Amino acid sequence: MSYFKTGMIFAIPTICKLLAGLMVVKVMAIYLGADGLGRLGQFMSLLTIVTMLAGGGISTGIVKYVAQFKSEPLRLSEYVQTASFITLISSVLVGILLYFCSEYISIFLVKSKLYEYEIKVLAFAQFSMALSTFLLGILNGYRLVNEFAVINIGSIVLGSIGVIIGCAYFGSSGAMFGIMWYSSCQIIFLLIWYKYKFEFSLSFVKPRWLSKIGRKYAHFALMQLVTVSTLQVSQIIMRNIIEEKTSWIEVGYWQGLIRISDAYLQFITVVLASYYMPRLSEAKNKLEIVKEVCTVYKIVIPLLLVLMPIIFFLRVEIIQILFSKEFLAMSDLFIWQIAGDFFKVIAYIAGYVAIAKAATRIYILADVFQALTLVLLCYFFVNYFGIKGAVYAYFLTYFIYAVSALFLLKIYLKNKFI
Repeated sequence: MSYFKTGMIFAIPTICKLLAGLMVVKVMAIYLGADGLGRLGQFMSLLTIVTMLAGGGISTGIVKYVAQFKSEPLRLSEYVQTASFITLISSVLVGILLYFCSEYISIFLVKSKLYEYEIKVLAFAQFSMALSTFLLGILNGYRLVNEFAVINIGSIVLGSIGVIIGCAYFGSSGAMFGIMWYSSCQIIFLLIWYKYKFEFSLSFVKPRWLSKIGRKYAHFALMQLVTVSTLQVSQIIMRNIIEEKTSWIEVGYWQGLIRISDAYLQFITVVLASYYMPRLSEAKNKLEIVKEVCTVYKIVIPLLLVLMPIIFFLRVEIIQILFSKEFLAMSDLFIWQIAGDFFKVIAYIAGYVAIAKAATRIYILADVFQALTLVLLCYFFVNYFGIKGAVYAYFLTYFIYAVSALFLLKIYLKNKFI
């Protein structure tokens, strides 16, 4: 199957997820308002971190090794069983931590015990999320892209219904339970498919620890742990900074702005992951890498230069369509957020070279650098400029990051680095 066709199949559930996400945020904006959306953002960040930790952070590794050894049953079973062991231990530890530290986690998120009960429920719900990540990794490793798309679309539809019902009828608490349902219901489709369509015995996924293979998974776990944790923890800290200096309403405006950025940048990310990344991985020399990087920049930069002014000039209409009139105050924040998005894409295109060539140390340092820079600049600017300081920090962080990424890429291509 061609990269283009595969990319399109993967893009379908991504688009469905995007549309469903925008619809869910619209419902949240109407029923919870900016204040509620700001607080809910904290829980959503926690859920993202928990989902990654519960699965052991090895989903990419599962996909890689299943794809590599699917024609060698004995070796494949060793990798799958070790992944099963890591997933089991990780989810048990995460569950214990969430349940017994729920009070402290809630205080860290919203400076009160408001989410204590919901976090305890999450301690149990995360087991289904961990199992889903594990089973989906196996399915993806077999390159069953059609099944992957169907299962994802089904869970997105069912999950979105749960979030909307929870939010509409039970307010903020219902929204949180709905979000947990959204992340958990995929297991229903996966178990049905594994039972009736995929022939395998339970011994195939029986947890077993093989240290040699476990060390290989550790590489993937470290990269994913750093990526997810730095991004989400930095966002949690930034929301707390904004709330401390302004209010949860202002946090809600910032949260809405993030969702808009994520919406249109997701399309570019899908293309980079499904086409650009494999092409970089296959590049045999640095001249081929240069050609690929330049080709992508020639396509993406003009696209951004056309798309971003349209988003800016239609920002009022976009806010009213995606949120409500209560969120119109966030229109003043768009220009710096969009400018930051531009440099973020520029940086990530250069940064994909490090990922494709397995430059783990550079990849981790880059993630830590952008997270620390973002938080420190946010603290400084919000203190002086209020909510606008958050988008100033975002713009400056990714401007610095883009310049640094391009500089390091230039050095790498001149054989002086990595």
